[in-house]
Amino acid sequence: MVQKVAVIGAGPSGLTSIKACLDEGLEPTCFESSHDIGGLWRFKEKPEPGRANIYQSVVINSSKEMMSFSDFPPPAELPNNMHHSEVLLYLRLYVQEFKLLQHIRFQTSVLSVEQSPDFAVTGRWEVETESGDGRRETRVFDAVIVSTGHFTKPHLPLRDFTGIESFEGRYFHSWEYRSAEGMQGKRVLVIGIGNSGGDIAVDISRVAEKVYLSTRSGAWVVSRVGQEGFPADLVGTSRMHLMIRKLFPSWINSILEKKLNEAFDHTLYGLKPKHGFFAQIPVVNDELPARILAGRVQVKSNVKEFSGSSVVFVDGSVINKVDVVVFATGYNYSFPFLPSALQAKSGYRLRLYKHVFPPGLTQPTLAVVGFIHALGAINALAEMQARWATRVFKGLSTLPSEETIVKEIQQDTTTMHQRYACSERNPLQVENIAYLDSLAEQVGACPSIPWLMMKDPRLALQVLLGPCTPYQYRLTGPGRWAGARQAILTQWERVIQPFRTRVVPQPEPRPSSRLSIVVIFSGVTMLCCFCFKKSLCFFSSAQMTGLIVVGQQLIWHPAAVSISYLERDSLFTCPPLGLKGQLELLINFHIPPSLPLVWDTHTVGQTRSTRKKYFFFFFFFFEREKRMSRRVAVIGGGSSGLTAIKCCLDEGLEPVCYESSEDIGGLWRFKENPEADRASIYHSVIINTSKEMMCFSDFPIPAHYPNYMHNSLIMNYFRMYADHFQLTKHIRFNTRVLMVKQRSDFSHSGQWDVEIETKDGKREKHIFDAVMICIGHHCHPNLPLQDFPGIETFKGKYFHSRDYKSSEEWRNKKVIVVGIGNSGGDIAVELSRVSKQVYLSTRRGAWILNRVWDNGLPLDLFFNRVSRTLQNILPNSVVCGLGERRLNKRFDHSLYNLKPKHRLRSQHPTVNDELPNRILSGTVQVKPNISRFRGSSVEFDDGSIVEDVDLVVFATGYSFSFPFLASLVVSVSENKASLYKYVFPPELDRPTLAIIGLIQPLGAIMPISEMQCRWATRVFKGCVKLPSVAAMLKDVQCKQDSMAKRYVASQRHTIQVDYVTYMDEIAEQVGVRPNFLKILLTDPRLGLNVLLGPCSPYQYRLRGPGKWAGAREAILTQWERVVKPMQTRPCDDHNPRRSYKGLLILSAAAVGLAAYIHRNNPAFLQDPTALLDQIKAYLPVQ
Repeated sequence: MVQKVAVIGAGPSGLTSIKACLDEGLEPTCFESSHDIGGLWRFKEKPEPGRANIYQSVVINSSKEMMSFSDFPPPAELPNNMHHSEVLLYLRLYVQEFKLLQHIRFQTSVLSVEQSPDFAVTGRWEVETESGDGRRETRVFDAVIVSTGHFTKPHLPLRDFTGIESFEGRYFHSWEYRSAEGMQGKRVLVIGIGNSGGDIAVDISRVAEKVYLSTRSGAWVVSRVGQEGFPADLVGTSRMHLMIRKLFPSWINSILEKKLNEAFDHTLYGLKPKHGFFAQIPVVNDELPARILAGRVQVKSNVKEFSGSSVVFVDGSVINKVDVVVFATGYNYSFPFLPSALQAKSGYRLRLYKHVFPPGLTQPTLAVVGFIHALGAINALAEMQARWATRVFKGLSTLPSEETIVKEIQQDTTTMHQRYACSERNPLQVENIAYLDSLAEQVGACPSIPWLMMKDPRLALQVLLGPCTPYQYRLTGPGRWAGARQAILTQWERVIQPFRTRVVPQPEPRPSSRLSIVVIFSGVTMLCCFCFKKSLCFFSSAQMTGLIVVGQQLIWHPAAVSISYLERDSLFTCPPLGLKGQLELLINFHIPPSLPLVWDTHTVGQTRSTRKKYFFFFFFFFEREKRMSRRVAVIGGGSSGLTAIKCCLDEGLEPVCYESSEDIGGLWRFKENPEADRASIYHSVIINTSKEMMCFSDFPIPAHYPNYMHNSLIMNYFRMYADHFQLTKHIRFNTRVLMVKQRSDFSHSGQWDVEIETKDGKREKHIFDAVMICIGHHCHPNLPLQDFPGIETFKGKYFHSRDYKSSEEWRNKKVIVVGIGNSGGDIAVELSRVSKQVYLSTRRGAWILNRVWDNGLPLDLFFNRVSRTLQNILPNSVVCGLGERRLNKRFDHSLYNLKPKHRLRSQHPTVNDELPNRILSGTVQVKPNISRFRGSSVEFDDGSIVEDVDLVVFATGYSFSFPFLASLVVSVSENKASLYKYVFPPELDRPTLAIIGLIQPLGAIMPISEMQCRWATRVFKGCVKLPSVAAMLKDVQCKQDSMAKRYVASQRHTIQVDYVTYMDEIAEQVGVRPNFLKILLTDPRLGLNVLLGPCSPYQYRLRGPGKWAGAREAILTQWERVVKPMQTRPCDDHNPRRSYKGLLILSAAAVGLAAYIHRNNPAFLQDPTALLDQIKAYLPVQ
């Protein structure tokens, strides 16, 4: 009888093997070569040869309920996707609960495992070990469990990479990677797109100049954050899902791939593999799509060769000056202490019966545990293997004959190679639930759904329809656990518990607007039916890409539109004119507001006297031109200042720009040390608006630039803009403006005295005809320490987010970030990768948007005129409801403690792709507002306390002011300034001062600043006249009232504007708002792009003053520029195999059921109530 068992390795597999031995009454002795338990999950600062290693930021891919051992649920307060330190904590709790530590011999290496001379009879093994002090010892055991895993021997295939010996940089295996320290400013190539490769590429991309991710075959990428924010492996992993997948494999595969491509198009991102989703374990990575979209990670094809510091890829592309190469190329597996006969292979896999027992042994007393790879957690698999192995050791379960074992291994290998994309690196794939069930049947612990359905329907439904958690295998048979039922029924409570860190306020009840919705939708429907039925949406040929007509419904796809012919009859019904006259009248009856010159295009009803009037106006304006404003002071050389200079030049004005620093760029120029009264950003900042929506209207961003640009690339774009239009020569650097004052004759001349100070302290005074203030609103940090009692007692460090630069200084510290705006969210996410714990304190919560929107396209490219029109037509509650439902589908804001009391459109949303994953993994905890500080402790409004806080970052926004300007000109109180359309002080005698860029748009600020400048310079020049003071004050008050009604009362919401609405409003003043009807009729392809495509800035260069000849081409090619930066690896479509097995089975089942009913006429069909009465006895009492 087997009694003594040697367990080799004290990782998760080894620990559960010890416990399985104890459960069966065996005597385990575990040999662990290191000084501690944990195996792979014990982080070590320096990698140790022969042992598994992980990097500092590792978060487990499986959720806690799926990775737990079957009779030991993880504590409810632990996060769902745990950091490696919390996984190790769970293992320690497991060891403590079952008293496993006493069975482990640490710092003892196994040198050899040999069969004893009498093995054929006894099945015993001789195990030779070596202790830490070099003492060797041989002991005899009745059985051996090998649980050393398969991440100990890195695979570094240098022979496959020609010229690697000539590489001038550094290269190493991912096994050696610890953190991104030392990668700052470097060009890094990561080879391999497994979980490690994806994680490392993302991690390094935060500090490196550029990261290239090379993949031979591509990969399907899934997120940890599943539907509505629940862990992804708890959704779609039930037994019912498995049954459906077995019946309809190709159908389910197609559905999953479609769903993944809805998140982001894998072909567009260069990631799509040839194989289907289930053919290989997918890559789990929440952040890779956003890093690719931002251009921080670029996907490349396989490496062909190295040449010095250059890397050549198989597609012919070359990368120069590569500094570091990380080989994430997997691991080799070997058991050097085992006889070679026991390491035989079948195909690529180790020759093991059910991946546990080697064939050919006369006594089955050696088992390999945890040597497996599945789409799921390994802990449950290893535990089930250990339970089966120990029962075989005891003789309670027997293996089949040798012939059967060999045959089954061969069949299993064949099936694996047919189904999976197996390779030498990836030979261990199994179907998670199916494999667990097959082992559970050997043990006698597989749950019986029919039996449970009759005995405990509530539990049965959870087992059938809920996630297949490990507790299901403790409901029956050997090792049955009395707490299994309760563990299954409470598993969702444990999932939700770690999110409960902030009380989510309930929105105030609002009156129903159902009637108004019905009325509005009815009206819109009737209008659409009328318009579209009048042949506006009918085409004489199907030569149209992007617009699909289904009945009377238009479905728009963002792509270039090509129309061969558009019918235009019956469009208008003006009796006096024919169709041609109507169209000419509508298209051409427009006098440009810029200058009413002689109008010759259409002469219907136009008299000679009318022409004379136009000439009169022409000469009137010509005379005014002589006394126009000529010299303009531009204060600030950031993005607004640069476009202000250009607009002055476009209008023939003479700009002089004063920039207090030594360079252009303003906010976007990163500085290691923040400078007083200047905007400042942190190193990792990536803009929240895509390049096509943030560019200046007559200067598209280069096609190869990423859609969401790093601050360094934005600076490159500004430099190109300044060079192209020769703006720099108009800038005086290192010159500070001290005072801007009206001249004594201002009411007549409109001129200003501007006093400046140069770098060497020299002061000068200059006279200007107009002034444009372009200093933005991120210069003066708002640090409301008076709102935080006890802050003076705080023992740690605190500062405003403006002073934050990078995370490295705060490694292993405890941090609180106050404020959940864009900066607060970014900083919390970044710090969470290195700090011990991050707490994100928010007073109101926030709605979170992500840059990566449908099909992986940039979010703001979905902002078009149609959506804006619908938002204006529909009630605010409807628009908010639809938007909130969409955001909650991504992740439930209530579950994540982020849901605010206000509606979606009542506050500026936060843009962050990574925050949900950090909350799910517990590295960021959402907390309510801080009530007080006490030394190093922080107390929150809900009474919770965080001890030993090292750092507090106040991401509490900014206040704006104009210290060089008299308060009588522009008064600022609580971040409110009285400005006509946020540009002109309304009560000036002469409109010769403009404030540029003092807005907070739901969209990009650069095009808005540009439009403001175009308007301001036209006003300065006299081409556009402002309304009366009373009208301007009324407009100011109207905007303030509208903002107060829509937004939460806050200093943050005083300059909010909606991008499309505001751009159109200012464009109307300039005379450059697109004439949609005219464009649709004269150029339908362009018109549809303008109307249904993204409202990109080029639209405002199609007509009027400043018209740009390249605007049409820029609009029609904008999607090409969106796609261009992601076309870095060609993707081949795979052809999924179709299976009709499921359809045949369902058909046969239906026929069989019909025949049974026809023949037997069962009693329950005659009297269904009798069956219901029997079932009710098992249902829970209400």
